[in-house]
Amino acid sequence: MSVNPTAASGFDAGAEAYERGRPSYPDDAVSHLVDVLQLGPGRRVLDLAAGTGKMTRLLVPTGVDLIAVEPVAGMRAAFAAAVPGVDILEGTAEAIPLPDASVDAVVVAQAFHWFDRDRALAEVDRVLRPGGGVALVWNRRDESVPWVAEMSQIIHWNRGLVPEYDHVDIEGFTKWTCSYVQPLSHDGLLDRVASVSYIAAMDDHERAGVLAQVSELVRGFTEPIPLPYVTEVHTRT
Repeated sequence: MSVNPTAASGFDAGAEAYERGRPSYPDDAVSHLVDVLQLGPGRRVLDLAAGTGKMTRLLVPTGVDLIAVEPVAGMRAAFAAAVPGVDILEGTAEAIPLPDASVDAVVVAQAFHWFDRDRALAEVDRVLRPGGGVALVWNRRDESVPWVAEMSQIIHWNRGLVPEYDHVDIEGFTKWTCSYVQPLSHDGLLDRVASVSYIAAMDDHERAGVLAQVSELVRGFTEPIPLPYVTEVHTRT
């Protein structure tokens, strides 16, 4: 199994910051994908590249039979602590460790941009039962808000060769969006920044420099600091 080295090192080292700092997903977005994919009791759902289970735990109340796949050991450990009732397997999107036609739906939250698109979609189609559906979900920071745009400039200055979800090819999917706000303390915002893969993979000195710039940017902001997102749900049935 092959995983982008920045993702592997960054998400392994930053799993705790990811769990603390990354947002959940808005109720409206979850309701939308549940409706489109017709999720409920008797349906088996794969959360692919599940991370720490931010999306998985929101699907538990639907009564579906959930299984998760995640390639990074640190993320799997955080997932097991956060979502103890759901099995999580080691695997990648390009080599899903499940039999053919074994799930009714596949959900991918904040991860599809890391995949080899064609190989991953072929694997998704392999494990889906006839009539199965797929949902790809992203929380995108709303950079129409000036301070968020400035924070993104600080974060992106040394991002390296990391896949960008703004440029993912997702033809054949229907797009739906909503607004979402993540309320954060000052330290929570720094955890949010530190959870970015290429920042988590930096050496301590370099990462501290980026976090210091973000800290200075929001100095004087009243807590909780509202971090706005546009949540996108792309579905295919």
